[in-house]
Amino acid sequence: MSHSASSALVASEGMTGDRKKEIIGLFLGAAFLAYTLVTAPPEGLTPSAWKTVGVTLLMATWWMLEAIPISVTALVPLVLFPALGVMNAKDVAPNYAQDLVWLFFGGFSLAYAMETWNLHRRLSLVVLKVCGTNPKMLILGFMAATGFLSAWMSNTACAALMMPIGMAIIKMVAEGEGRSEVEKKAALNFGICVMLGIAFAASMGGMATLIGTPPNAVMAGQVEKMTGTGVPFANFMMVGAPIGVSLLLFTWWTLPMFFPIKALDLSGAAAIVDEELDNLGPMSKGEILTTILFVGTALAWILRPQILALFGSVEIGGKMIKMSAVVSDSTIGMIAALLCFLIPVDFKKGRMLLDGSLFTKGIPWDALILFGGGFALGGALDKSGVSDFVAVQMKAVAGFSPIVIITVMASVAMLLSQMTSNTAVAATFVPLSVSIAQGVGAHPLTMAIPVALGASLAFSLPVATPPNAIVFGSGLIRVPDMFKSGMTYNIVGIAISIAVMYVMMPLAFGVKL
Repeated sequence: MSHSASSALVASEGMTGDRKKEIIGLFLGAAFLAYTLVTAPPEGLTPSAWKTVGVTLLMATWWMLEAIPISVTALVPLVLFPALGVMNAKDVAPNYAQDLVWLFFGGFSLAYAMETWNLHRRLSLVVLKVCGTNPKMLILGFMAATGFLSAWMSNTACAALMMPIGMAIIKMVAEGEGRSEVEKKAALNFGICVMLGIAFAASMGGMATLIGTPPNAVMAGQVEKMTGTGVPFANFMMVGAPIGVSLLLFTWWTLPMFFPIKALDLSGAAAIVDEELDNLGPMSKGEILTTILFVGTALAWILRPQILALFGSVEIGGKMIKMSAVVSDSTIGMIAALLCFLIPVDFKKGRMLLDGSLFTKGIPWDALILFGGGFALGGALDKSGVSDFVAVQMKAVAGFSPIVIITVMASVAMLLSQMTSNTAVAATFVPLSVSIAQGVGAHPLTMAIPVALGASLAFSLPVATPPNAIVFGSGLIRVPDMFKSGMTYNIVGIAISIAVMYVMMPLAFGVKL
């Protein structure tokens, strides 16, 4: 073997760029922790708080550079906090079973029931049929269907569901004969608009509800852990839904400006949608029952305060307690999950809406562990005094407008989400945002919600979020296409989020920006 061939073989078997990044992250995170263990804490921090800073830096580095799987990093508090004397194991472990973890469990159960009975596919096709065959309206149909579904189920699953339907219509458009160069260009742009619309709507829809995307659940759990203030499902939706819908509509309206589609006739698209619906046939019993359960659960989440007010109070431990203090959003989610196993589709055969495959295929356990790790980190930052220390330091920026601070925090979360897990970004920066809010005398939610929503604004790169990667795999999207439109929507998304929060936060939570 020649020297050059040998060198090429070694190079081909060498470490990839991703592996180098992982190794750097692994040692860099460990170095941060080691530094806090061998140096004296800064003035104003206790030794316990300084160790907590070290663990936080280690976890943040491992999360950002994905040194090890992010859900494994989330288990670090279970080991290091007791070992370093920050918190005992009995205080750390309950964070991994916080009630918001079970809210998400209920949401995953409903989503898996929809997938099991193909209800999600029927819903998307019905939306497309309603929107007709006007090119721009058809793009709206794809985005509306994707956005609605992603408010309740995995954005990855929504993108994976919608892409084949979109590709079928795009293929029909591309195969048209006798077209001018302008029409061919419009057909190509239509494909880009559909694919980008699906990817972006999958993330935008998730911004609408607490269960729509992990950063929202992380935010709610950490705010409750650090401040004792809950984030009700319906109240968050009053803020998140207008933001998601506004951004989706803005994106739909402007995508054809980036990629013009005026010279396009899609009269044949209706036949594809009709054929897909015909193939599904009439709604099965499973679909009907899942629809009823889904609608009932969504209404219970939205109207929980009004519904529970009808039941008054209950006696617990000799005290009369309002039902709203006993039954939470997670209770409703778990009721829905239980009903999935109790509602029979075929009673004689013992076929229920769901079976045991939920626990092997339908529940992303890594995400639930990640939530727990984020909650544990937030609790340690609060209990050790780090949050108070940051709050004191942030009094120096009290003279700045809260809007400026919010914009900076949301922008940092947005930029980091282009390159790493949005859930990891939220888990790292939400506790910091709560501490900053306390330092400048603002309500924690005014800082925490923009950070969580900013982490969902990941539109500019294929690696930013799974829906982006899925549509990029279609072969229709170039990185420059995604970047030039996606970065625009990242920036506009922050502006829309802050504008909507300025109006809706007083109505939803009784606080001003």
